[in-house]
Amino acid sequence: MHKNKNWLITGSIALILFLGLTLTVYVDPLWLTVFDSKIQELVLPLVDTTRTQILSTLVFFGSPGIDILLTILLAGAFWIRRERLIAVWIGAVQLGGDVLAFLIKEVVQRPRPIGQLVKDTGFSYPSGHTFSTAILILTILFIIVPLLEDQEVQLLVSLLAIIWIIIIAFSRIYLRNHFPTDVLAGLLLAVSWWEIMRAAYFYYLESNFQFLKVKNMKEEN
Repeated sequence: MHKNKNWLITGSIALILFLGLTLTVYVDPLWLTVFDSKIQELVLPLVDTTRTQILSTLVFFGSPGIDILLTILLAGAFWIRRERLIAVWIGAVQLGGDVLAFLIKEVVQRPRPIGQLVKDTGFSYPSGHTFSTAILILTILFIIVPLLEDQEVQLLVSLLAIIWIIIIAFSRIYLRNHFPTDVLAGLLLAVSWWEIMRAAYFYYLESNFQFLKVKNMKEEN
């Protein structure tokens, strides 16, 4: 119960921050432009040909398309294990979230930064790569990792998963495909969407449990 309450608080804060940031981006005040520019200036000295080639390759594997493919494989594995509900839930979180992120892009319609090192199309806010990868990482951390029996393996997988989302988030800023606030929005949206779907999952389980309980009582009577 305590753990669920913490997640509810975290998800609520993330949602409030995301909505506030979205409104700010939509209004587009000068201070937001300055904030993004300052962070981009910090990254600029790191740019070189080798690093650009490496990150442009890595970011492909953090694309929504690859994340969806990996999610389908994970969901398929649970389906084969006859854990159908969690399989459907994993797919719904990823696919539904990607659709949500896309719709927000179309509403906000924030142009991408100028001077992209690797050309990308579409609108900029929020970062789809960051959001999609973050959802996949949350799935790994909270569903896959607990199934691993070896604690050292759990720690290794968790560290690699966290490093991966950091790489993808950083690459979007480095390659100038997104403003820093786009990346932040992708992370905030992922956490809030995850909590909404997690709460819906447990609400369904509780409702189904109560239904079966009442049904059994009626049958006994």
